[in-house]
Amino acid sequence: MIKIIGILLILISSTVIGFMYGETMKNRVKELNEIQRGVLILKNEINFMHSLLPDALMRVSEKCTGSVSKIFKDASHILMTNEEIDVHASFKKSVDLNKSILNLKKEDISIFLDLSKSLGELDVEGHNDMFNLVSDNLDKAIVGAENNLDKNIKMYRYLGFSFGAMIAIILI
Repeated sequence: MIKIIGILLILISSTVIGFMYGETMKNRVKELNEIQRGVLILKNEINFMHSLLPDALMRVSEKCTGSVSKIFKDASHILMTNEEIDVHASFKKSVDLNKSILNLKKEDISIFLDLSKSLGELDVEGHNDMFNLVSDNLDKAIVGAENNLDKNIKMYRYLGFSFGAMIAIILI
């Protein structure tokens, strides 16, 4: 009886792990879309509202959701409290603070941080070019993440179950 319960626990836990990994892939796509949305809102705040960067970042955080909102909010707070003077350093610190709740890969984060390297250092035309470049790079990352999601989500779910079934068969 204990052996059956143990086998069922192994099977259920490995299946749950497979589903959880599939969810992180889904969440990555959602976060990339939310970053793209935040970048677009930030572009509008800078170009049309002529907001100061900390205020613009705070407004972006209010319009975004989830962990992406927290990144913008923390970056705004870091700039407002003068913890960091450099925009890039404040974004990097914000990303590092929220790394545990993000589902993004290093490449995704580097696209986002590339934008912060030029914020506040260029004129409006230069900012527009940088926003367009980041938007294009995010488009490519989103397409790649969606293709990866379509190909692999079922595989990871079935792999979790299969791995648990394999262990269960070995234990029997």
